[in-house]
Amino acid sequence: MKKSDQNALECVAVPGCFRSGTRGLSGFTLIELLVVVSIIALLISILLPSLKRSREQARSVKCLANMRGLGQSGFMFGSDRDGRFQLAANEEGINNEDPDRVKFAYDDRHEILSWPVAMASASGLKGYDRNWQWGVRANTWLEAKERQNLMSQEFKLAICPSDRVKISTPFYPRDNSLKPLPDELLDAPEGNTYWGFLSYGINEDVVGAEDSEGNPQAPDCWRNGNRGQISPDAGLRLNGRLDRIYSPATCLLIVDAGPDSEAEAVSQSDENTYANLIISAKANGPSLEHFQRRWPRRIPRERHPKGALNVLFADFHGETVRPTRFVESDNPEFDGLPKAYNTRVRVSPYKPWIEDEG
Repeated sequence: MKKSDQNALECVAVPGCFRSGTRGLSGFTLIELLVVVSIIALLISILLPSLKRSREQARSVKCLANMRGLGQSGFMFGSDRDGRFQLAANEEGINNEDPDRVKFAYDDRHEILSWPVAMASASGLKGYDRNWQWGVRANTWLEAKERQNLMSQEFKLAICPSDRVKISTPFYPRDNSLKPLPDELLDAPEGNTYWGFLSYGINEDVVGAEDSEGNPQAPDCWRNGNRGQISPDAGLRLNGRLDRIYSPATCLLIVDAGPDSEAEAVSQSDENTYANLIISAKANGPSLEHFQRRWPRRIPRERHPKGALNVLFADFHGETVRPTRFVESDNPEFDGLPKAYNTRVRVSPYKPWIEDEG
């Protein structure tokens, strides 16, 4: 037997022995592979929450940037209209405040523009001279969802990237404020209000007008401890006059609004439940947390981490506010609602009352 063959036989008999000059290489054992896979899985489990938080934070920052863009549009709009923001009101309120249709933005049929459309036009976006160029008419969220292919997504400032629902209604114009659609849209679907891609709500205390829908004997806004639509000593809505707001740097103008999920949107068949309107009427105080306890479905709880909300104030500065205390209640509708925020945010445009902390 040749010596080389003898050496090969001897090598086979010895574990871990390889012949010199051959291509044989030692590989990973099963245990070593399992250890490596476990380490990789551990690293992924550690990094994924951080990546998720980073993405959520990026979306929140983008949302706040959109609001600031809306603020710039609102400032430009007001500069051309004696400091007024676009009115959000029904036909009665419009007739009371602007019977000649000259103070605010209307289309060529004298239909008042919804505030998102007015802001889109003020931002310089072309092709937003009529409400139907932005949204569609519908009666419910589900109807609107089915017609979303007819909605425009060009006005990016109106959409929060963290919003899971995106489709909502600015509520006004509605019903008899709506004008017949032009001839070229005779086949377009009808409804009692416009719906479109919208993630934010507007402060009706500031941009709304008084009407008889609530209580004709009592104004609509919380004022000096008097609840709107209940007390005759409450405050009047401001008809878009931002210069009449007490401390505009602490009074919200626009805020995250709408349901948290499509299932929630479908379950709320009445748009009054979750309309993107922020009001102090019938609330127990002038601030955002009082509004939420009165109208809990109009503000999302889960859009941003830990219940944070982006707010555009009436002086057009934007800020992210976070709950610091929560309501404890046996009623699931109210349990977990914010009881206080790290920044005081007023809904009522009037001076807060010293005893309204409840």
